[in-house]
Amino acid sequence: MAVNNVLLLFQGTGYIVALMLSLCVVIPLGLNVENFKGHCLLFTTGSFGDDGNFNADWASKGYCGYILFVSSLLVLVSIIQAIRMFSMLRKETDSSFLSAFLDCIMTILFAIMVFVASILVTLGFKTWCDAVTQRFRSCDDASIMEISKADNVQTKGFFIQIGTVQFGIWSSWVCWVLLAVLSTLKLCRYHEREVIRVSMARQRQKIINQMDPDSSVE
Repeated sequence: MAVNNVLLLFQGTGYIVALMLSLCVVIPLGLNVENFKGHCLLFTTGSFGDDGNFNADWASKGYCGYILFVSSLLVLVSIIQAIRMFSMLRKETDSSFLSAFLDCIMTILFAIMVFVASILVTLGFKTWCDAVTQRFRSCDDASIMEISKADNVQTKGFFIQIGTVQFGIWSSWVCWVLLAVLSTLKLCRYHEREVIRVSMARQRQKIINQMDPDSSVE
């Protein structure tokens, strides 16, 4: 198998892995937002009242909104890119230099976006856990707590849900960094191939000039 085909295979496989990891973010976070009646758990603080219920000071919904937007976008892009890569692999073709350049820019951009989302999940979840462990021994134990009845929030399973999101988003970041590396390698190969082509053309012209001293270089 040619080197380009190996890169295509790695890229296609990487996009499939990226798809699965993105789903590990979209599905549990979507369920969590639904259970929390549209509220975002991340960066939410609060205190426990005399009745034992947690009075939440809800954080902006934008945190969860950004993470859901990025992960949903990654699901769509991963599907398109995986189909594209395996289609080229089946036809034994490869992308153009411009396409490879755009792929490189895209993967780097997504790696940055996912990194920001990963930081938001980690710090946001830590803020929530710091708030709920005022009364509970661990964040996991707080899954049984009740939040003020006015919010009508179901907290059961939040630790597993956000834990899955945290795993999915950081693993997704690693995956997109690797995809960015593969895209950069392909771009470097295109550049190297172009340099060799230009060098061979110059060498050929030099040989022709040596064979025919009267000829002039255009």
